[in-house]
Parts: sequence; structure tokens; C-alpha cells
Amino acid sequence: MRTTALRAAAAVARRLVRASLRDVVMVLVLVAAALLVTCGFMRHPAPETLSKEETAQVYAALLSHAQPGGPNHLHSRRLYHYAPPFAEAAGANVHIVQAAALLHDATKEDGKGEPKEKFCTHGDQGSNLTREVLAKLGKSESFVELASGAVREHMGPCGFNLRFFSRRFMSKFCGRSYPKPSSLEAQVLYDIDMLDLMTVDGVVKVAELRQKNPEFEKEPLRDSVVAGADSAWKSVIDAKQTLITSRAQACGADLATHTERFIDGLDWTVVVDVPALKQAATAYLTAKPLPECLPAVPPWDRGRLP
Repeated sequence: MRTTALRAAAAVARRLVRASLRDVVMVLVLVAAALLVTCGFMRHPAPETLSKEETAQVYAALLSHAQPGGPNHLHSRRLYHYAPPFAEAAGANVHIVQAAALLHDATKEDGKGEPKEKFCTHGDQGSNLTREVLAKLGKSESFVELASGAVREHMGPCGFNLRFFSRRFMSKFCGRSYPKPSSLEAQVLYDIDMLDLMTVDGVVKVAELRQKNPEFEKEPLRDSVVAGADSAWKSVIDAKQTLITSRAQACGADLATHTERFIDGLDWTVVVDVPALKQAATAYLTAKPLPECLPAVPPWDRGRLP
């Protein structure tokens, strides 16, 4: 009886020792893995970047297609500077978003087709240009695909706006559907594009394009800004409703309020043309700068970099 009990106890002890050894080995493996990661042996490769020289070449490509100092050029510069905090918050590659930001509207002015066709296809045409520019720089296929895909998928705002009981601008004007942003980089580009559309500068840009570009019918400046069926103000609301990332949604709420106050304060007996609208915008932004959720954009000085 005693012998049997001793054998049973020994068997249990052996199992416990084996189990303890397994636990010890597992702990050692986990500690070793942690040390390897800490020391950098198992760290993921660093995200691909754009050097200053490469950024200069991408920027030069923009300036070869868009009028320097014109609305598309200045808009693209703003997006380049907006990109870092929104890309970082979303876990996207900042440099991919910045490359796409510089080139997303580059073909609006000298793309193929009639004015309306250029406008409605500038996502596809800009995507092709982006692929060409970045491939020549020797960027990886992944970098090129994500940047060109973001440009292709930035078109908006699309869908239906129940507040105005009307389709959103891009769907209405172009009469077609567009792909939704699929990658993190595409979502960030879309969001910062929409956020810029919501700013005072964005309102001025839309109004100027509607006043000057042949693809739009002639209309009073007040209609282009706020009173028309497809005014810049309606585009502000269209854009706000379609923001994707949480950081952009929070920023959009502040921007809508800031821009609405600007529009409500316009004196239409003084603001009779685009130069006067720009002057009013400069005065307003001097007195009431943009909400802090958007990074400050340095003045354009015709320098080598954006």
C-alpha cells in the first residue's frame, strides 16, 4: 500500500517538474523575443519616405501642370502641410499622403478632354500622373500604388445630402459614381481635401473656380459663395457629412462654424468680385485664424519646396 502511494506521488512530482520546465522555457522564449524586439532585431522595417530632393521633384511636377499661385497649386500646398498630423493619427504613411496631396489636382488645368471632362476625370488622370512621377523617382511598387490609388479615390464629396435634398456636388455635377477611399492613405487624403474645402480659403477657391472656369455656368458671386444650389457653402456641408477619420470629423465641426461666421459677415455691397472676396477672407483670417486642428501653412515664397 505504502509502495503504491509513493509511486503515485513520484509520478505526480515528475509531471509537476515537467510542467514547470515547460513554463520556464515559455517564459524564457517570451523574454528573449521581447529583448530582440527592443534591440531592433525583429522590428518592422521603417516606412518608406520621400527625401527633400524627391519632394522637390514631386512639387516641380505639380508646378509644371498647375498655375503657380493659382487655386489648385495653393490648395495642394495646404494639403501637403495638413497631412502629417492626420496621417499619423490614422496610422497612415505621411510621405505617401504628402506625395498624393501635391499631385491629386495637378491635371485639373491641363488634363485631357473638354473642361468638364478634365474636371470629372482628374482623379484618374492625376492617378496616372502620380504613378509616372513616383516610378521615375524609383519608389517601391507599394509606395506608388498607395499614392496613385489615393489620388484616384479622392473624388468627392459624393452621394446624397438630405439637408439640401440634393446630390452632393461631385455626384451631381459629373453624373457618375466614384470609388470610395480604401487605404488609410486614401482616407486621409480624402479627409484633408474635404477639410480644406470647408475652410475660408476653400470657399474662396470654389467661388473663384465657379466664377472663372468655363465648365461652370455664369452666376452672381453671391450664388457661387452661398446662395446658389451648388454654392461653396453647400460644398462645406457636403464635405462635413462625408469625413471618414475621427480626427477629421472633430476638426470638421470646428471648421464649419468658423467658415459660416465668415460668410455671414460678408457685405455684398462691397464684396462684388473675386479680388474683393479674397481681400475679405484675408481680413477675416487675420482677425480670426483657422481653428488649431489644422496645421499652420507657411506663406508661399516661390521656393524650391512646398
